[in-house]
Amino acid sequence: MSEPIPLLLSLLLSVVLGSASAILAWREGSKPGARALVLLLSGQVLWSITLIFRLQAPTVEAKLFWMHAMWVGVVAVPLGWILFALEYTGRDRYMHPRYVATLAAIPVVTVVLVALGPYQDLLRIGITGSIDAGTIQNENGGVWYWIVAIYTYLVGAAGGVLLLELVLSQMFTFRKQAYALIGALIAPWATNLGYLADILATPIDPTPIAFSFSGVIYLFALRHFDLLRTNPAPNNRARKLVFDGVQEGVIVLDIGDTVIDINEPALEMLQETRDEVLGSPAPKKIPDYEEFPESGSFGDFLTVETRSGDRSFEVEVTPITSDRGKTIGRVVTFKEITEFLRQEQRLEVLNRVLRHNIKTETNLLLGYAEDLSGENAERMKESVLRIDELGQKGREAIRLFSRAREESDFRSLHTIGEECVREARSRFPDVTVEYRRAGRDASVNSVLDSVLLNAIENAAEHNDSDDPRIEIVTGVTDEQVTVEIRDNGPGISDYELAVLSAGAESSLKHGSGIGLWIIKWGAELLGGRVQFSDNDPTGTVIEIAVPPREA
Repeated sequence: MSEPIPLLLSLLLSVVLGSASAILAWREGSKPGARALVLLLSGQVLWSITLIFRLQAPTVEAKLFWMHAMWVGVVAVPLGWILFALEYTGRDRYMHPRYVATLAAIPVVTVVLVALGPYQDLLRIGITGSIDAGTIQNENGGVWYWIVAIYTYLVGAAGGVLLLELVLSQMFTFRKQAYALIGALIAPWATNLGYLADILATPIDPTPIAFSFSGVIYLFALRHFDLLRTNPAPNNRARKLVFDGVQEGVIVLDIGDTVIDINEPALEMLQETRDEVLGSPAPKKIPDYEEFPESGSFGDFLTVETRSGDRSFEVEVTPITSDRGKTIGRVVTFKEITEFLRQEQRLEVLNRVLRHNIKTETNLLLGYAEDLSGENAERMKESVLRIDELGQKGREAIRLFSRAREESDFRSLHTIGEECVREARSRFPDVTVEYRRAGRDASVNSVLDSVLLNAIENAAEHNDSDDPRIEIVTGVTDEQVTVEIRDNGPGISDYELAVLSAGAESSLKHGSGIGLWIIKWGAELLGGRVQFSDNDPTGTVIEIAVPPREA
């Protein structure tokens, strides 16, 4: 007796829809999840086709053959599903051949059993059915039958869990895709579960019929939700790249101070492998860990002995909290400052040389020059004084860097401006210094005073006007504080400005001093900027912009 037309049409529809979806997925090439989705859809199509042939087979032997061949499609579906879920959600580290081989072990054994033929008892124990109705079914499954069933539902649930996080995604596209994929999973899985539990009293397993519903969902997701073309796969990988790519060492600890993750710079610092560190207590792996604070910065530098010498690190501890504010772990960050400390030592030596050695030598030269007379003696005195001035500027630059490294000290902009104007008027009595302060005050980093004094000094010392004048104008907004120093001198040469703009000096291209460098460096250390422009009709405008404390 032939099968009912609606049943065959339903199965043919699932074959057509599944094949169309598989073709669309195949055309996506190497996009994350594309090949796995093809495997899943091919399994559904094969399952439906073998059921059609089984229903139409004229003999019991033929029906047994197609009934047994159906298992190839049955095991291809869950394997394709879990591989798709892993790759689609960015868990590509689990796509390593050894993991894939583990997941494929049960399907491969099943295919081998299918190849051995229907007359073995692992997939079935006995059969029952009605030849008149054209059907034949397992009376009860063999051992492998239930192993496949458990495998199918376990990997199906695992893939569903991986997709559930996309439901909470901030990107609406991913949420729509997740809903569609979970819906395509639930339809056949629920149908199969109902059949196994005898809730659906049908003579055949209706799961392939449910594939027609899944096929519609897959087609719709591929065409309208951009499934495979827009996917979250890069998310997890990108986070891992950022985690391992940062220069700072990072160690993630759980609430019991056990190392649960570590990046490459931290492994290099500890000189251990990932397997040696992961799962270990932090006090056994991290030097001086017991002295680290629960949160915030470690009060001292952490020094670690390595094969290449001692390395020093700043340590920052950041608690990891749950949505309810409960601490569930900590992140320990190690920022290497070895070269910074070496540079600081060099600056200290340079400061000592500039402060003592050069000062001593220039005093001696001035003393010798006093015993001389004539034009050469005057030139010698001028050169010695310039050397002494360069030494003073060098010490000032070093003090500027030292102040910038220390804890920030904020003062009133008006106070700093008034103090700089008073000193300028005292040092340069022949220069008229006007101060136009902003209508509102602001709190700024005190390092600004060194920057302003050097800008005013530069404007005063090089002003050869008959009536030298300097005008200081301040401005305050919520975002920045500006100070303009305007003079009526000869202006700064294009050559000097070009050296500043290049950001470095060379033997062939260098400035005449370091006063302008102090202005530039100081503004940058404060997170601001400095601009030089021409004044009208003559002179220079130096505009210094820095953020206020509130910003």
